[in-house]
Amino acid sequence: MIIIYSDTISNRLIYTLDVIFKYVLGVDYRCTNKLQEFEASTLVRINYSKKNLDKTLQITPSTLLFENGIRSQDIQVSWQSEIPYFFRTGGEFLYDVFASTFYMVSRYEEYLPFTSDIHGRFKAEDSLAFKQGFLKQPVVNLWSLELQHQMVKLFPELCFPKKKTSYLNTLDIDIAYAYKSKGLVRFLGGFANSIINKNKEEIVERISYLKSKKDPFDTYDFIENASKKIKTKYFFLLGNKAKYDPNIHFKRKGLKEIILKLSKQHEIGIHPSYQSNQKPALVAKEINRLTKILGKEITSSRQHFLKMSFPFTYENLIGQKITKDYTMGFASQVGFRAGICNVYPFYNIEKEAQRPLWIVPFQVMDGTLNQYLSLTPTQASQQLRALIDQVRNVDGLFVSLWHNSSLSEKTIWMGWQKVYKDMLTLMK
Repeated sequence: MIIIYSDTISNRLIYTLDVIFKYVLGVDYRCTNKLQEFEASTLVRINYSKKNLDKTLQITPSTLLFENGIRSQDIQVSWQSEIPYFFRTGGEFLYDVFASTFYMVSRYEEYLPFTSDIHGRFKAEDSLAFKQGFLKQPVVNLWSLELQHQMVKLFPELCFPKKKTSYLNTLDIDIAYAYKSKGLVRFLGGFANSIINKNKEEIVERISYLKSKKDPFDTYDFIENASKKIKTKYFFLLGNKAKYDPNIHFKRKGLKEIILKLSKQHEIGIHPSYQSNQKPALVAKEINRLTKILGKEITSSRQHFLKMSFPFTYENLIGQKITKDYTMGFASQVGFRAGICNVYPFYNIEKEAQRPLWIVPFQVMDGTLNQYLSLTPTQASQQLRALIDQVRNVDGLFVSLWHNSSLSEKTIWMGWQKVYKDMLTLMK
């Protein structure tokens, strides 16, 4: 047990202490603003104040965890032993790692005004982590481990639980099949468009499908065989058809069958449509569609196109009884959007309260490697290895994001099944 002293106890402070001690380091703590109680305690003591107290590990606080609302922060990043630090306050630890942790995991910078990309998203390239060169490091985990190291130096009797790296493989099913189950009218309409646009490759592919009935996006058997020993989770898009939601109609038999088949061994979540970000009431309809197919409550989600707005998106999900979300990651860059590779709770800065939603960050998406970063399959495998090594270094949770369509071995995805298998080998 650890006891932490602070002149003031705020919701931000308790939330941050929970993230560091309970969810990253796996130890219990108690926080007090009663100085006499703290000084009399025989527990391991952390002094989060400007007071000079004997036999304590002192972290001098900045003001961030005692503020209300959101304002621009003047952040200067320094590096020590290849780890970035900010909110320098002096004292024994030099930096306020509690404030730094809150800034990262709350996504504080995403509450501030920003210029979005064409899909209304906060750009990875505008993040502090990308600009300062630490997006590919799980800095919250690294800070927590350094804090652990300093505590053990001062209090050798303190024991921390041994942790083990864990892995989760996830797939977003935006389009369950390229041709199967779409209906004759839609198939013929697509065929006509291929002819009009003189898309020879697509014409050949459609003819091949008519002959063999083998759909290029039907990669489910490959996925199942390749990932037998890895926990795998699927997210299905069940929104109405639109420009960025080109999915099969939710009533189609083939779609229902693959959802039910996969649900026998894997957890299924909702993939809220692109449109639902402008029309939030659609999320409830889409969840209801999946609920009817599966016959059970849906509690997990990941936003289509990773479209997310703080705190609106998460609050809307909470209103629909979603308890776990897997959207925390960037589309255009790999790495640690919130600086952490652990499951942790959502904090709404506008409400100044921890909310009943767990965030599961991911580190890499197939489309990021191929379409945004233009990596070859060999380069992609190297990047995956580097990210997994970062997670292993802190005994965190590695989460990948793939699509059934990207494993088709067609067009730009030739050679990517090997990348997928290489990743799974590293995860075992």
